[in-house]
Amino acid sequence: MSEASKKKASKRFYIPDVSLFTEGNIYTGSENTFNFRIGKEDDRLKTRVWYGMKCFELSEPSEVCDTEVTAEGIMQTGAALDAEYAKYLKKLESGETEGRRTYIARNSESE
Repeated sequence: MSEASKKKASKRFYIPDVSLFTEGNIYTGSENTFNFRIGKEDDRLKTRVWYGMKCFELSEPSEVCDTEVTAEGIMQTGAALDAEYAKYLKKLESGETEGRRTYIARNSESE
């Protein structure tokens, strides 16, 4: 077992073992309005992030990491996610983005 596979990849987010990605699966996660998607594309591990309530397909995600599909690549992905989350927190502080997921209850009588 390599040293990289013994450590936690991200300080904030759970990231699965590399075997999930070698099988062609994707992994998504979120924290409030910070969203991410990790998946294997063209034999590379690509990580994208976006803000807001919309799903990946309806958003304009930014690619933040492109690594080899290895345990070391998972570690790089975790570091990239942590860095992007830190940027997100700064944008929350400055009011550049909204951070709380809010849902508006629909009253059937008023529709």
